[in-house]
Amino acid sequence: MSVSRHLPEYPILLAGVATPVVNGLREMGLPVTELHEELAQLAGYQPSNWNLLLVGAQKTFNAQDLQTLSHCQIPIIDLSEFTSEAAVGRTKNELGTKSNTGSEQFNSAFVNQLKERVQQTGGAWIRLADYPYPYQGVICYGESALGKEFREFSNVMSPLTVPLEMLHLKAEYDWQGKSDSQTQRKLRVELVSRYRQGLPISLPSVPSREELNQLFQKINLDRKQIPLVWITSLETFFRWWNLRRQLSVSISHSATGWETIISGNIQGFHPGLQIWKGRHSATVSLSLGVNEIRDESIAFAANPERHPGGFTAHWAGVNSSLFPIDFKKPATSVAS
Repeated sequence: MSVSRHLPEYPILLAGVATPVVNGLREMGLPVTELHEELAQLAGYQPSNWNLLLVGAQKTFNAQDLQTLSHCQIPIIDLSEFTSEAAVGRTKNELGTKSNTGSEQFNSAFVNQLKERVQQTGGAWIRLADYPYPYQGVICYGESALGKEFREFSNVMSPLTVPLEMLHLKAEYDWQGKSDSQTQRKLRVELVSRYRQGLPISLPSVPSREELNQLFQKINLDRKQIPLVWITSLETFFRWWNLRRQLSVSISHSATGWETIISGNIQGFHPGLQIWKGRHSATVSLSLGVNEIRDESIAFAANPERHPGGFTAHWAGVNSSLFPIDFKKPATSVAS
């Protein structure tokens, strides 16, 4: 199978984008690459059906760069339009002058806006899945095995960009304090709700897989409500996340679907690629090297409760101390 010679749809190109935003996009699994030498890297590429360049709100181009952009005919999104509700992005001809807005900020709303704009340009929203294929969520045990030092300095030692306490459930603490039908139901509902939102869970009171299975029995949790949950130790989840962030992915559209090239060290894990169309998404398995994903093999399903940027985007910009304890519970009637 031949590899496309024009600029691939992914990685998305970045020019002058604020560092926290670049890091946030990479952490959520969106393949991006920065143009450090102005636009020289675009020279020699043939125009394709869809490429994309994100321009930071404070980035400006000289006349030669603007001419290069015009020649490449690459769609551009000026991130200054995301800085406030009233902000308007610069046109291509206006990119020679700095925007009068502030810098772009990485948060949940920013990612949602970016997804909509990417799709408006004719592109697809594609990112590395948060969990190994085919899993759609994770429940971790064995947090205590990481030791006292880790528990004291978890926000420094954890590989996640979100505080570890975000993975904890208030319902678990309530269940530990008083095990009755009410706390049983709350814990059951919260586990199902988190799974449906694609948010990871760590249960500090559960040291092993065996005790986790016992907990599920005690709270009468029907595993059919969380069919594709990954049950693993917190240490293994951390190892997966470190490997995931080192993967390199290139994606090109073909006549029959998508062509991907993935490189990195997966150490027995099977990464997945998440493809979104509106509020529907599908996850497909990836292997190292070249993958061909045919359109007819992609099964989309509605995922209105999941953030298109995954759990790091879902929680981006949220102070853990202000994180709402009472989650929205569309799963309540089912789980109860």
